[in-house]
Amino acid sequence: MAVPLRRLRAIAQHACVLALLALAAATGAHAQTNAAPAATGIGDFSLGIDPGNVATSRESSVFAYVVVTSIDRFSRPAALSASGLPAGVTASFSPATISPPPSGHARSRLTLAIGAGVPAGTYPITVTGKYDTLVRSTTANLTVTADAGFKLSIAGTQHITYLGRSSQLPVTVAGNAFNEPVTLGVSGLPAGVTATFGINPVNPGAKAAVNSTLTLKASAQAAQGKYPLTITGTSGAITRSLPLDLYVNPVPDFTMWTVGRSRALVAVTQQAGISGWLEINARPLHGWNQPIAFSMEGLPPGVVARFSPEVVNPYGPTSIAFTASADAPVGTYEANIVGTAASATHRLPVQLTVLPYIDPNRLANDLTRVGMNLKAGESLVFNLMKPEGAAPGFYLNTQFGPGTGAGTLYVREGAPPTDTEYHCRTSGVWSTFCRVDRDPQADFPVTYFLRLKARTDMTGASVMATYGDHYDARPHAVFANPADYLINDNSVVESPLTVAGVNGNGGTARLVYRLNHPYRTDLKLELIAPDGKAYLLRDHSNGPINPSVEQTLDLTDKVANGVWKLRVTDDVPGGSGTLLHWTLDFFRRD
Repeated sequence: MAVPLRRLRAIAQHACVLALLALAAATGAHAQTNAAPAATGIGDFSLGIDPGNVATSRESSVFAYVVVTSIDRFSRPAALSASGLPAGVTASFSPATISPPPSGHARSRLTLAIGAGVPAGTYPITVTGKYDTLVRSTTANLTVTADAGFKLSIAGTQHITYLGRSSQLPVTVAGNAFNEPVTLGVSGLPAGVTATFGINPVNPGAKAAVNSTLTLKASAQAAQGKYPLTITGTSGAITRSLPLDLYVNPVPDFTMWTVGRSRALVAVTQQAGISGWLEINARPLHGWNQPIAFSMEGLPPGVVARFSPEVVNPYGPTSIAFTASADAPVGTYEANIVGTAASATHRLPVQLTVLPYIDPNRLANDLTRVGMNLKAGESLVFNLMKPEGAAPGFYLNTQFGPGTGAGTLYVREGAPPTDTEYHCRTSGVWSTFCRVDRDPQADFPVTYFLRLKARTDMTGASVMATYGDHYDARPHAVFANPADYLINDNSVVESPLTVAGVNGNGGTARLVYRLNHPYRTDLKLELIAPDGKAYLLRDHSNGPINPSVEQTLDLTDKVANGVWKLRVTDDVPGGSGTLLHWTLDFFRRD
């Protein structure tokens, strides 16, 4: 009797199923089909694992295939899960739900990830497939070894790459009883950032370590930010991975600007010692942390600039003192202040004027130049130099008499004034007063320029300038602390000053301080006496009516000798600075 073709196909498929089950049993996988009866009309399925025994070392992953075989034309989705996993081992399926074709079979990839702390040994893993009330399971053996395999390592978990630049990071592949090539990769890279390895794949050898340099390159258009990356090493079924936080940042840099002036203008006089000065500040940008060395370029012959300090680390102010020899050529020059660091160099333009020491337009102190005639719109420029020396009460008075006519007198420190740039201005009022408080102590020479401009024809005009009557006029005991103290956001800094050898009480004293800060209204300043009493000097934008950098204090109720402190409080976010220098001057008029 002939057997129908359809019956022959069913017999063949059943034989295939029996063969797969026999293979699973031979490799350690055991099908368990008695968990629940098959639902009527949907058929049945069985599970197997290929291979049924897997092995790998700690800190790695291994995979096998779960085989779902249809019985009686089963084709429903079976959800896969794993149990019996030891601590430190995780399982994942791809896909996690699988539907075999009727009377056929389908596979899902099972990946087992083994952590560093898993004890070496063999563990039975149970894989279960479930559809509705139909549950089937099978087992496989996982063997964890302690020594075989390879490891990845890097220095740290954070790395910085700057926009428009590249950076490098060594990745170490160490083998242990392992002789297979390891392929390296990086995932999680943001747009505009690329990664390449110097050696890939890597062959670490049985007991060796090989470094492959990872180069990360960020384009100028990459987005600044923090990006979590994963560095992987793969060899067959073994995968190692390391986390790395990549920071894409702007290039660290610094900038320079002139303190107290809109432009870097300086005048220096022949044979006059230190007759010109500037103060500049170097500000950090984007995490700058390198020393900056200062120098000058473009100075004319015979002119010397000295920086104090010559190097700031990593940022801060510096003062520049200029001197000119007798043969320094008179004229106006364009020079540059140069700030040089390991990775950046910047220049700040300076306009330098060299004046003759014998100057027909120099005014003697407290003497009047008379008998000058000017046409409307014409100007005459004069200069007056305060010599070097202590001048705690220094000020400048300027006067002019228009004679017959009308004019304007402009006064400026360090450079000739213009109609728009000047220190003070008067239009015909006698005895005009101009107070200089940029550095009231003014130990260095300072040159002032006076410009008389006629608004109408002037005949018999006169000009006079005189510096203050307190210039070197009194005996005094001055104590100073020239050390720099950083003024950081939300901080309090105290600069101590020890007074000794002054008999009796403090009497009348003058305090002078110098500091650099972009927002002085952020600051509160106090003088702290040796007994702890605080004298308020300024309180942000409020406090004393005249928060000058020079203040006279009544200290008659305090003993002069002891440790005095200048306390600076910055409790407003945004902006940091430096306390540069302060003095306490006890003067006597015995």
